Amino acid sequence: SSGGPYHPAECCVSYIAQAIPRHRITDYYETSSQCSRPGIVFITKKGHSVCANPGDEWVQDYIKDLE
Repeated sequence: SSGGPYHPAECCVSYIAQAIPRHRITDYYETSSQCSRPGIVFITKKGHSVCANPGDEWVQDYIKDLE
């Protein structure tokens, strides 16, 4: 049995250093509150998952844009 909708691997260990071009991002989700550090995961058009710091200004802008 799995422990709910979150998989342990879906925690951010590190954050991307610079902004990804906005046009390459299709979706995002927040990591589990059980993770040691908060994170926003952006999904790119190629299906890659990229961890970003929710405190970064560009991350906030992208989230507003995607909502």
